Amino acid sequence: MSHIHITEALESARVEAVLALAESAREHDGIAPLSEQTLLRVRHGAQAGGADVRFHLLYEEAEGDAERLAGFGFAERSPDGGPDSGELVVAPGRRLHGYGTWLLNSLADESEGRGLRVWAHGGLPGARALARSAAAEQVRGLLKMRLALRGADSANTPALSGARLSDEARERLDIRPFAVGRDEQEWLRTNARAFADHPEQGGITLDDLRQREAEAWFDPAGFFVAADRSSGRIAGFHWTKTHADGAGLADEPVGEVYVVGVDPDWQGTGLGRELTLTGLRHLRDRGLPWVLLYVEEENPVAVRLYESLGFTLWDADVMYAVPVK
Repeated sequence: MSHIHITEALESARVEAVLALAESAREHDGIAPLSEQTLLRVRHGAQAGGADVRFHLLYEEAEGDAERLAGFGFAERSPDGGPDSGELVVAPGRRLHGYGTWLLNSLADESEGRGLRVWAHGGLPGARALARSAAAEQVRGLLKMRLALRGADSANTPALSGARLSDEARERLDIRPFAVGRDEQEWLRTNARAFADHPEQGGITLDDLRQREAEAWFDPAGFFVAADRSSGRIAGFHWTKTHADGAGLADEPVGEVYVVGVDPDWQGTGLGRELTLTGLRHLRDRGLPWVLLYVEEENPVAVRLYESLGFTLWDADVMYAVPVK
């Protein structure tokens, strides 16, 4: 008999099952169904005293007494009492059985009146249909943009040069790679200031940062910080990432503008553009064919910056608010 198991932690066998389900959905749909943050929670769990998370595993009977994982949902509770943030995925071969609705209702019930907001990646028809059936409304959008770095598609890519730093920034700051074991606390301070109003990025903790440092893709050589020569304070940063699987863009590794942040005290100095170009040149020099990024739909300043560098719209992720029952 099919059922949903709700737990705050996953043992290794369930971790592997969830990761396998997510990978099968990625291969089928051409887009990853779960965000990096959710996958980190699956692999590492929540740190003691940290985020309050729930994993929803939908099982159905298989042959004999075995059970098969047919769907997975995840929710993380907001520390300020706001709506839970979640995601869900149904195995490609088990769709059109009502499992998506079942998982969504399970996540909503567990929110206990706080509300639920669910990410849908890539605007797939099934996700839109599920949102309509639940009377969910879009409350946030992430634009996915891309830039060709080589090949025929790069013919119209502007030269990755020409940033204009202010005199103060040029005289006081050095751009260098992130130093593991030395820069963590200072980077966290700058990141929190740069993303004070961002619901996910601004809340990154030391444990979150160390989890990312332990990932196979982490490369400090592609993590650039602009540091004050006299004080050592980090004024801004550009953290790049390489996707070994091509991220749906190519059959070879591609790059990502993972996150660019500038301390409010240094905004308006041209530092954000200079850091962005530094990272793009790094990815280009590695021979990667494409670079992608995510940017908030409601951040026209950032969108215009990326458009000026040659990025074009590729896809979008949508966050839906599910009505409180």
